[in-house]
Amino acid sequence: MMVSKKTIAALLICLVITMACVKRAETLSNCAKQCMPVCLKEKGATIDVCGKACEKYCEQISGNSKFKGKL
Repeated sequence: MMVSKKTIAALLICLVITMACVKRAETLSNCAKQCMPVCLKEKGATIDVCGKACEKYCEQISGNSKFKGKL
């Protein structure tokens, strides 16, 4: 049984996408990792957008916001 070049290419693309998602998950704080499932349920949500939004949310609830005291 020979595997076609298209099948191999598709598998490699899936592997690259999976690696990128895992890398992103490794850089998230524990707080953001808990936030992600809730965020991803929203219509149109993506991993990248939710990762950024969850990190900002976690900064706000922990008191480490960049805008602390500037309002």
